[in-house]
Amino acid sequence: MPKVKRGSVLDIIILKNLEIEEHPISTRELSLKTKLSWHTTINHCLRLQMSNKIIGYKIGNLNVWCKKK
Repeated sequence: MPKVKRGSVLDIIILKNLEIEEHPISTRELSLKTKLSWHTTINHCLRLQMSNKIIGYKIGNLNVWCKKK
């Protein structure tokens, strides 16, 4: 059985949580829902944004994320 990288599992968890949300969600809210640290959450969100799977933008001092349609 092939090994599954933990990073890809975390990406899937983040994507599933973003699918549920109707509105953009902040990094803090996302980290609380996924029970991951804030630093892990923002790193994976930035990677997902660079791979064009989610949309991220800044509102004031917050980073908010939403799933690409």
